[in-house]
Order: sequence, then structure tokens, then C-alpha cells
Amino acid sequence: MENSKKPNNQVNEQAEQAAALKKEQMIKIAKFGTIAVIGIIAIVLIYIYAFRNPAIESTNEAIAQADVLLIKSNGDSTAVANALTQYEKVANDGSTPAANRAKLMSAIILYKNGEYAKCIEYLDDYSTTGAIIDAGAYSLKGDCYVNTNNFDDAIDCYEKAVSISDENQQLAPFFMAKIAEIYHEQKEYAKELDIYEEIKTEYPQYSTLDVDKYIERAKALIEKK
Repeated sequence: MENSKKPNNQVNEQAEQAAALKKEQMIKIAKFGTIAVIGIIAIVLIYIYAFRNPAIESTNEAIAQADVLLIKSNGDSTAVANALTQYEKVANDGSTPAANRAKLMSAIILYKNGEYAKCIEYLDDYSTTGAIIDAGAYSLKGDCYVNTNNFDDAIDCYEKAVSISDENQQLAPFFMAKIAEIYHEQKEYAKELDIYEEIKTEYPQYSTLDVDKYIERAKALIEKK
């Protein structure tokens, strides 16, 4: 009886390991450069609203406190949690510009905490404000969908991010590469190749990735199929 169970246990363990590996691969897509991008978004938001336009936020003590907590947190989990609490208070308090910014700031922190469903809720309620920030918000939403295995929705978000940032020689191909990596993990190598070739042709100044290497990888995998 024990011998008959061992093969089943081994199969189950192998299946679990394969599922874990797949999840790890997909999470890599979302994490590729994401922390840097959302960090830039957070800095830009705080600069524009808390420093450049102080009159806009001067009446909102809660969001000012959240900004200070986040700036001074240096990654301390307690300070970040306190900042999130403040941002959420503002986010849930009407449809003012401050509330809108607080929704995106809350989403950024929630993503870093791995709370993807709640992050998506805030992003769904967030109203677009400017090209670079909006592209980052769509990319962040796409990353959440990748981490929750909703790959079609992720691709849709990345495509919106690409569309918004089309004239930016670094951001647009960055988002395109995320779509390509989804296709790679789904073994849709022809689609992956098309995207990397478009990046090489349309965005020659893109320097974050060795695009030629990924083109050759896709071509090799197509030949093997």
C-alpha cells in the first residue's frame, strides 16, 4: 500500500514544483524594473503636489503627513504602513485631486506589499492625470494582473501604457518588453519575436535590454517548435 502511494506523492510534488516555478517566472515579468518605475512615479507625485504646488495640498494635512512618513521611512515597514493608513484615509475621502493622488500612492505601497487585488481596486478608481504617471499606473496594474495569473488583462494594461508613452524612447519599449515576456512564458514565440523586432526598429535608443539577444532567443525557440 505504501509503495502504491509513493508514485502519486512524487507526481504531486513534481506538479507543485512546476506550478511554483511557473509562478516565479511570471512574477519575474512583473518585477522587471517595476520597483524603479513606481519609485519614480511616487517621487514625481510628491514633488508635483507637495512641493511644486503646495497651495493645492496645504489644506490636506493627512496627505502631507503621509508624504513625510513615506519620504523618511527608508523602507521601514512600520513607517510605510503608517503612510499607507494616511493615504487610504485621503483616498476614501471624496474625489478631490488629493484623494486621487492618494489612491495611486496607496496602490504603489499595496503592490510592494503583495496586496494585488486591493492595489487593482485603487487603480480602478484612479483618474488619469498625466502621460508618464498614467503609463506607470497602467503598468503597475498590469503587474498586479501578472501576479494574479490574469495575463490577458495584463497585456491590455501594458498595451495602454505603451500607447500613452509612445514618444518616450525608454518607457514605451520597456512596457512592450513586458508583453513579450508574457508571450515567451506562454510559448508564443512568434508574437514575442514580433515585439522585440519592433522594439529594435522603432526604438533604437532603448538601452535597458540587449534586444538582439532576445530576438535570437525567440528565433531559436521558433525553430525548435
